[in-house]
Amino acid sequence: MNLALPEHLRKALVLQSSAHVPLAYLVRQTLRNALDAGQGWRETVGPGDRRPILLQLNCEERARLAMWTSAKKVSEEAAILSLIAAYLEDEAQQLSDARQGKN
Repeated sequence: MNLALPEHLRKALVLQSSAHVPLAYLVRQTLRNALDAGQGWRETVGPGDRRPILLQLNCEERARLAMWTSAKKVSEEAAILSLIAAYLEDEAQQLSDARQGKN
């Protein structure tokens, strides 16, 4: 599937990895982490205006994603972007809390 990442998500994904790996790999791994965490999202994220990347998902990932698309009535692209954004926000919040000594 083609996925047009908004600029803020692209930057957040690149910052989370110290290795220089393909953006599609970062997107897929973050999506898998979000699906495994079982979290949803509060705000639906729409596609960006940058050139789309090719994201290859296996049957299991598509089936898990289909639950979100039918529950939230959004496209696969919006579900992926929203799950990734929510996961990255939660991860950043946890890191901030850890730095401040909160649990």
